[in-house]
Amino acid sequence: MQSDLNLPKRSGPKPNTSSSLPHSQLNQHGPDHVIDKLHDWCFSLPSVDNQESGISVPGARALVLHDGMACNHEAFMVGREFAHIHPHPDNGSMHVKLTAKDALDVIEAGWGESHYLVTQGHYPVGLVMVFSPRDDDELETVKTIVSRSYEYATGKSLA
Repeated sequence: MQSDLNLPKRSGPKPNTSSSLPHSQLNQHGPDHVIDKLHDWCFSLPSVDNQESGISVPGARALVLHDGMACNHEAFMVGREFAHIHPHPDNGSMHVKLTAKDALDVIEAGWGESHYLVTQGHYPVGLVMVFSPRDDDELETVKTIVSRSYEYATGKSLA
């Protein structure tokens, strides 16, 4: 059983986000060097491929589990995609699949919000937009959230 995420509160006001599809973060994006580190870390996860997203905007990079790897199919948005990173101009925000409890923890700590389709009642709680990390400290928190999404998809801890 997974423990609570115990995320620190995100500093500052919530970023502006779109109220329609595509669900996007409109301001407070992290600098390119931080987002590059996010990409490097995400695509170094075991058994994860860097692919074009099957569900997001053009240019979004999907975290896709290798074929044949044991997985939890409830943790995927489409195919074997459990998360994706948005491209410019929505630089570094992500959509990730989490358990409902983890999703609520992320939202309560101010690190993200439910996907537009969740807020409209078309998708169950657990699909979350995680806000773009603005610095290296925030990147560490986003890694914690992505790690939990990976664990939900694989059943394996990264620790």
